[in-house]
Amino acid sequence: MQPSDRIARRIRLHDLHVLMTVVQAGSMNKAAKLLNTTQPAVSKTIAELEHTVGVRLLDRHRQGVEPTRYGRVLLDGGVAVFDDLRQTLQNIAFLDDPAAGNIRIGCSPSLAASFVSAVIDRVSRLFPRVTFELVSAPGEIVSPFQVADAI
Repeated sequence: MQPSDRIARRIRLHDLHVLMTVVQAGSMNKAAKLLNTTQPAVSKTIAELEHTVGVRLLDRHRQGVEPTRYGRVLLDGGVAVFDDLRQTLQNIAFLDDPAAGNIRIGCSPSLAASFVSAVIDRVSRLFPRVTFELVSAPGEIVSPFQVADAI
């Protein structure tokens, strides 16, 4: 068995969630409150995760915690795992209802305000359970409400 296989079997989604919450909250104590558990339980989860991975994931300071470079890499991977899992669950739901789903469209702002808005209007009338995510510039996501206002 490869070492990576052993690690993958030991890292649980719960552990990644705890790590993400600790970093987001900035401290073990605040994370414990958000997770509705105790600070020692959070500390134990982080310690076991660090032991499993074999590196220190968090730097602890009086002001709180921050991820080490190793912790940042694991956090990035955790975000990807949760995003993939969320998308997989959506895909499962879409199997039951092929007329529902999410469509992501990337285009220039001028196309978004004219042609694409008209297409979205027409498609949404045919498939009311379809949601749209319109990306009209790099990094700029237009909400469905903004799309509806543009139509």
